[in-house]
Amino acid sequence: MNTLVKYVVTDPCYILSDDKWDECCKFLDDSPKAFNEAVSKALTDLSGFPAFACDTGFGDWNNKIYGSYIIHKEFCADSGMVCICRLTSEIEKHFEEDYPDIYSHGAAVFEGSDDINIDFDISDPSWTVVKIHDNQTGNFIETMNADDFYAENEDFDDEDDNYFDEEEDY
Repeated sequence: MNTLVKYVVTDPCYILSDDKWDECCKFLDDSPKAFNEAVSKALTDLSGFPAFACDTGFGDWNNKIYGSYIIHKEFCADSGMVCICRLTSEIEKHFEEDYPDIYSHGAAVFEGSDDINIDFDISDPSWTVVKIHDNQTGNFIETMNADDFYAENEDFDDEDDNYFDEEEDY
């Protein structure tokens, strides 16, 4: 088996520069698909490896990944997007400089081969489930689904816009 590499699951706005993010946001009016593709391309260009982005369906959220080879399991989204990309040394350096506590709950990290498949399950339009399959190790990683989220956050009121504001902003 090849050496495992690190991947990050987070909001792409934490990875992309403000200028790149603004460029991607120009696609917001086109369609969600066009915006997702623009963000995925920007992340791929930045990391040098295939990257994947999708809207959360929910907006801003806190979520977790479950599976094997997980280093950090919690992540969040402040722009209503989620992405998976290779955790390169440049991205790690960016996190150290701009988001030094991102691994506390802002970015999930897992190890995998360089042969992974990403599926954004949007069958529930109000909640995206990220499914990651490693074709070499057979590992399967999945994010929390909406039922798990609501069960874990019993006091959550989706009318309460300040729910996530109680958390530290990045």
